[in-house]
Amino acid sequence: MREITKLFIPSFKSLRYVFNETNKTSISRERFIDFLKTFGLMLLVINSFSFLDINYSGGEYLIINNSYISSNITIITWFTVGLPIFIFSMGFTNLIAWYSNVGRDGSQWNYLVDRINSLLGPVLVLIFSVSIVLNVLLRTNLIPNYLTTTEDGVISLVEFTLWPLWLVSIYMVMVMFAPLTIYLHKKYPYLTLLVFGLATFFIDIIEVPINYSYIQVFNYLFFWLTIHQLGYFYADGKIQILNKRIYFMLALLSYGFLYYQVIFNNILLNFANYRLNSIGNEDPPSAYYLVVSLAFIFFLISLQTYIDKLLNYRKVWLIFSHVHSNIYTIYLWHLISLIVVLLFNLNPLNVIFIHVLVTFVFGNYERFQFNLSPNLVQRVNPLQPWPTPIKARFSLNNFSLAWVSTFLILLGIIHLTLGGIGQDGFFNIREFYFLRSNTFEGIGRILIGVLLLNTTVRGSEYKNKLLLLAAFFMTIAMFTRQLIDESITNFEYVFTISIVIYFLYLLIPKSNYKLSSKVK
Repeated sequence: MREITKLFIPSFKSLRYVFNETNKTSISRERFIDFLKTFGLMLLVINSFSFLDINYSGGEYLIINNSYISSNITIITWFTVGLPIFIFSMGFTNLIAWYSNVGRDGSQWNYLVDRINSLLGPVLVLIFSVSIVLNVLLRTNLIPNYLTTTEDGVISLVEFTLWPLWLVSIYMVMVMFAPLTIYLHKKYPYLTLLVFGLATFFIDIIEVPINYSYIQVFNYLFFWLTIHQLGYFYADGKIQILNKRIYFMLALLSYGFLYYQVIFNNILLNFANYRLNSIGNEDPPSAYYLVVSLAFIFFLISLQTYIDKLLNYRKVWLIFSHVHSNIYTIYLWHLISLIVVLLFNLNPLNVIFIHVLVTFVFGNYERFQFNLSPNLVQRVNPLQPWPTPIKARFSLNNFSLAWVSTFLILLGIIHLTLGGIGQDGFFNIREFYFLRSNTFEGIGRILIGVLLLNTTVRGSEYKNKLLLLAAFFMTIAMFTRQLIDESITNFEYVFTISIVIYFLYLLIPKSNYKLSSKVK
């Protein structure tokens, strides 16, 4: 109950906690990575306020992405690709967290639980609050149900305001694959990075028949794994070996290549799509998106010395740390604050007031998770990671349950992002390639996933009851499809039955069960 109150009850204690953490920051802290994480998300916020606008005409609310209007503004988006910067920083953080977890005699499933829980607080607050506030406003006709795009398309207002949850989905996929990608990084670091990068280029350039268009979906995985994997190299100190001038030259070459494509091949290279235009490079990620992402990462690395020097000033670090300690909350709520200002014709400065209010009221949990203490960097130096023979403890049952639980949370977040939160009814179907879902299933998957995920490390006495509840929910969710006469594909039947069988299998007593420890 105490953890739940932290989600919704504002507290000055968490603000004092940030001050204390800032004052005892270790001198070996990688402040540059903290900068990349915060700067990446702030760029996404700045993009929204700089590029997006809403016009009311003919009874319709037209949402415009101004970065498509002018070629000069389009080029600006090359220097504001914040999401790859954030994922790169997460690659560093996830690898260091893995080493720290191993150093504490941790387990692979414990790693998943810690990494997922660190982000779920602000996400659950957003889902709960938006499901109430926006639906009340919709029922009272204070805001429109849908927005019209410049290509005469239609996007639901709730879906658009939940667009930031796509970052959460990408982050969760990176964490789910982290045990595998970390293993590959240890064994074949350069080969793994090369394979992921080439896979991104290959899938983007091949001509795919419309019946097999789903193949391009794999670039959501390979592209972000490439960026995330690059963060591992920074954590191991391999990137820092090269002179900063080399990274500056690589950035210039990459930007020169993009400029050549625009001038001589007339290719539209815009990297601020927001799913409002059919032509884009982010959905799914293209080879050009990989080039501009690497260019921006290399450019920032070339400036690291100056950035570190700036962050070493005490007052700058204090201000930066307060933004850092609320960055997820700021990012998740920024489109909602923008929509409110635009729809009600408020003074743009009200955005600042809204963000201060939201971070104080709902940022309490995130501020308590904020950690700049020297414990981590004292135990694990990024340039001297733990020896290869040391491995995390492994249990097939616990790890598989943690992984499946994370997967259910991921599916729930994706489907809520696609379909809004009850905007068209709790049982209205939304489709995501092979799987369909509704708001009831989406919220249920998130709740079941969170509960099962945490039983792997705590509350094990409730594990069997929760497994039965999960199997019952999966069955009921399919039954609701029958109530609204919605057809169910064979793939959905197989998927649901497989998950139910898996949950029931975990209920079978295992007399010979042993926890295999691979820590040497």
